[in-house]
Amino acid sequence: MKKHSIVISALIGSALLVGCSNEPDEYDVKEYEATTSPASLYCVQQGGTLTMFTENKKRITYCVLSEDEKYEQWEYYENRQDKDKQ
Repeated sequence: MKKHSIVISALIGSALLVGCSNEPDEYDVKEYEATTSPASLYCVQQGGTLTMFTENKKRITYCVLSEDEKYEQWEYYENRQDKDKQ
C-alpha cells in the first residue's frame, strides 16, 4: 500500500511539474500587424482625412477632402479606381 502511495504521489508531482513548464506557448503573439483598408489608405494619400459618423445605426467612414467635398470612403475609392483605369 505504501508503494502505491509513493508511485501515485510521484505521478501527481510529475504532472504538476509538466503543467508549470517554462516553454513559451506556441500561440503567444509578440508582434501585431495593423491592416488598413485600401479605401482609407487611398483617401489619406489623396490628402483627405477620415471621419466616422453613425447613420441609420451603422458606422460610416467618409473621406473629407475639403469643407465642400465629402465622400463615403469606399464609393470614393471605387469611383476613382474606375476613372484611373479609363
